[in-house]
Amino acid sequence: MVAVDDLDLARQQLDSLKGLFARHSGEADARALRWLVTLCRGAGIDDEYCRSKLATVEELGAEMFTHGGHRRFSTDSLRQRILDALELFESRLYSLTMLRSPRQLASSIARFEVHPV
Repeated sequence: MVAVDDLDLARQQLDSLKGLFARHSGEADARALRWLVTLCRGAGIDDEYCRSKLATVEELGAEMFTHGGHRRFSTDSLRQRILDALELFESRLYSLTMLRSPRQLASSIARFEVHPV
């Protein structure tokens, strides 16, 4: 099962990736590419689905940041595909959080003693 710290780190990673693509113009940018690779590969979350979405983001983002105006897809198209992958990543994080929550709740309830009135 995924640890709470891993989920928190993944949420921070998600926010950073969203910010990167929200503010970037889509021109070739080596610094943005390095930051993208660091964010996508720096995930501590051990979930195959999440890793596949981050690989998609890295691949599309690399095309966006290396080719500038000379690419197969427009900046808007790439950005939308990236944001779609990030949305799926976010949805999976939510699901993992919900899967973990019932166990957390059960363990916290088990710590309380119930006394008859």
